[in-house]
Amino acid sequence: MSKEQRSFFRIDVMLPCSYRILSQEDAASKPLPSNPDASYIEKYFMDNLGELDEQITQLIGQINSRSSVLASVLSAMNSKINFLLQTIDEDQLTHSIPQRMVNLSAGGIAFELHEPVKNSDKVDLLLKPLRDESPILVRCKIVKIVPKDNVNIVAMEFEEISEDDRRKIVYFIQTKEIEMANRRRAEEGR
Repeated sequence: MSKEQRSFFRIDVMLPCSYRILSQEDAASKPLPSNPDASYIEKYFMDNLGELDEQITQLIGQINSRSSVLASVLSAMNSKINFLLQTIDEDQLTHSIPQRMVNLSAGGIAFELHEPVKNSDKVDLLLKPLRDESPILVRCKIVKIVPKDNVNIVAMEFEEISEDDRRKIVYFIQTKEIEMANRRRAEEGR
């Protein structure tokens, strides 16, 4: 089989998908566990929110030097958001994964990234293809970056994905293929 041929069918679909870009050094120093449980996944992505909260606090401090009223409003909003985040349980967290248009296969994924990214970076993905199944946390290597307007379309290959997680993705793709075929038949029958 040539390198250009794909070993899995690809589909464009909306999917709950969150990501975290890591430098090659960060990825090497922070390996993902082979079978991350729900509490690990929650902590991992909540850490991302903690880093974001630190950035927000620093920016509010800078704004305060120009407008104390605006800084007070932003601080109050940040406190309210922090309170709400503390009340979210794991089930609610997985339901709050943002929907994103992706090109998905059992071996990888591609979607638009607005952040700068390098070929040497790694991307950790949190995917929720099946409603009643646990989410998938997988590290990806970047195989292609295509600049388009103000974004990059980034193609990634899953690294060390478990067979159970690959099965979830294949089942999701097959379900979406059946839905699309049924829609086409319904439209042709009109």
